[in-house]
Amino acid sequence: MPVEPCEMPLLPMPAVLFPGTFLPVQICERSHRELVRECAEQNRSLGIVLNAGGGMGYPTVPYVTGCIASVALLLEDGGNETLGAVLFGEQRMRIVSFTQQEPYVTGRVESFADYSGANAERRTKQASNLFQHYLDLIRQRYHAQVVNVPLPDDPIMASYLLAAVLYLPLETKQRWLESASAALRLQEELAYLDQECDRLKTLLTLSQQVQRQYVTPDSRFFVSLVSSN
Repeated sequence: MPVEPCEMPLLPMPAVLFPGTFLPVQICERSHRELVRECAEQNRSLGIVLNAGGGMGYPTVPYVTGCIASVALLLEDGGNETLGAVLFGEQRMRIVSFTQQEPYVTGRVESFADYSGANAERRTKQASNLFQHYLDLIRQRYHAQVVNVPLPDDPIMASYLLAAVLYLPLETKQRWLESASAALRLQEELAYLDQECDRLKTLLTLSQQVQRQYVTPDSRFFVSLVSSN
């Protein structure tokens, strides 16, 4: 349900949060630690916005599109120095105006809806298949135990989940958060996955060729050399 324009505390972070996904964070600044604790205790929402500068203590926020979030879990693992928390993305939001800078940034925000868009269902199926192929290639290339992450059937949620788990520049993730529809977001995600699959296939082929070139001879070969001497 869309949120009517209201004033909300804002947490600038070097990360992009998407609706329906979780974001683990480590918070160092005192005012932000107090803000997150307060939101957790009062079951209060806050707005997560990208601060591309890399820190969380900047007095200004460079992006006005972010995500309304709730504090899903607090992890008090750093004493008085840091605060660990897990945030859950609820809805996209835009900052209409900034209303306060100290002790933390607040602003008047409004949520805005996302749309599936044309061919969204077809692109969701394509993305689901290609994403599983991508995970299989990662397992083969790096001999890693990668957990299967099935994409939901809903195009909007599938596009958000992909955007959250793929390793991409923050500016790309921010652009996907701002996309006008899931179909447009999925189109870019499909292009990225296709490119990454081609890259992983090339790396797999090269690694297999190297293994064939440097395969260890049969032990009987060494025995024959010793015997002949």
